[in-house]
Amino acid sequence: RHHPLCEPNWRNLLPLDGRAKEEANRRATRAPPRRRIGALDSAMDSVLEIQNQAKQQLQRVAMAAAPIEVLPPCKRQKKNPSCLGTSPVLPATSTADWSSLQLDIVRRIADSFLATNDIDCYMDLRTVCHSWRYATDDPKENILDYQFLPRRWIILDEVFQSGTRCLLVNTATGRILHKELPLLSDYYIVTTTLDGFFVLADRRPPHAARVFNPLTGGIIPFTVPVPPEVKVTCSLCFEFASPMLTLLSKSCCKIYISSPHSIRTENFEISLYGLFRRAVKGDLAGLWWLPAGSSESAETAAVNAIGKISNVMKSLHVDPLKFFSSDPPDMGLADDTKCFLMDFGGQLLATIKGQLVQIFRYEAKNGVLLHLKSIGNHAIFLGHHKCLAVDTDMFPLIEANCVYYTEQLGLSARIRKCNIKDEKVESISEAVDFVKQEKQFVLVGDRPFTIIQLLASYTINIRDSELALHQIT
Repeated sequence: RHHPLCEPNWRNLLPLDGRAKEEANRRATRAPPRRRIGALDSAMDSVLEIQNQAKQQLQRVAMAAAPIEVLPPCKRQKKNPSCLGTSPVLPATSTADWSSLQLDIVRRIADSFLATNDIDCYMDLRTVCHSWRYATDDPKENILDYQFLPRRWIILDEVFQSGTRCLLVNTATGRILHKELPLLSDYYIVTTTLDGFFVLADRRPPHAARVFNPLTGGIIPFTVPVPPEVKVTCSLCFEFASPMLTLLSKSCCKIYISSPHSIRTENFEISLYGLFRRAVKGDLAGLWWLPAGSSESAETAAVNAIGKISNVMKSLHVDPLKFFSSDPPDMGLADDTKCFLMDFGGQLLATIKGQLVQIFRYEAKNGVLLHLKSIGNHAIFLGHHKCLAVDTDMFPLIEANCVYYTEQLGLSARIRKCNIKDEKVESISEAVDFVKQEKQFVLVGDRPFTIIQLLASYTINIRDSELALHQIT
């Protein structure tokens, strides 16, 4: 800033005589006053002052935060002081020393995973170190512990076509999980449940049933043999002292009810069998048709609910065989009305699908069937083989208080949406969503598929039993 060029020397532009030139040269060689650029100088001083103040403040904060520690004198001197000292690079786990984390904190983190049913995260936490495994419970010691059982996990069969790799979706939290399960190759995969369990069959006769937990790796053995049918419907209930596995055989209208050490079978008429098949598909088996501690048969225990639903069926003038049938509907016919039963937060929900969609809730205390106009922030997916409810707060693409169902059009099908409140019906897309190929409806839209398409595919299809396919071949 003291350079002569910083000040415009406009006097040199005027004609000067000899004496004036000498005076001008003398003034030019003299250092210019500092205040000639006062604005710039003032700004620079302000910036320097602010920087000094900030530096002093940071130093005070650092000194206050750092603990006062007196370092011991160095006990070892370098052999060659001219060489620079270097320290080995330690991994993050060594510097953080996670194994020394307080066990109470470890347990709290583990409990938070179990509270949201993120059992896979809980299992990963236990693999970190020995102290973390010591602080948490081992699911293998009690495979029937409720906190280690999957809840509202479904296995998408549309993606489950690559051997031992599968895709799981939690309909309550919206989590999507890829799992590699090499243990599946040791059994025949029969089907899956609405809570995310695999139903397997031993490869050796009599092909006893096994229930596999994909999140913990635990296996629950059962003595009941798996029916040799291509399409097996099943349900799993943990409400009793022992887990109850229900398997249905469509060819003989027989229901197998099994615990790990006992088997019970019941034969039904075809219309009543269709009702129970709908109940099993909606995960209702054991919750309402066979109360805990009851000595009554399944027919007697469910007579009230059946009677109320049958009254609705009679008022609609529907054929009972069609009403509870699992066969794909012929949409557009006036008498093509079907009933879908499902568990909805511990309550029996009956969805009647005809020209319109009606939802009823069965009140077990007073035996009343209530007509609902709202299911809150949930949506229901109906299909030929399954029905389920999802929390729409966790799935932004899914609209609340709506029923999504598939409408079959010959060898194709499309996804339709019905608003429960105003009964407005619309298609999800203009083109068809499914094409029928070898008794399965295959998605034909552009990939990646939306969650609506995947859930609709989950309800319209059912996985073929590998045991039956093996016996056929």
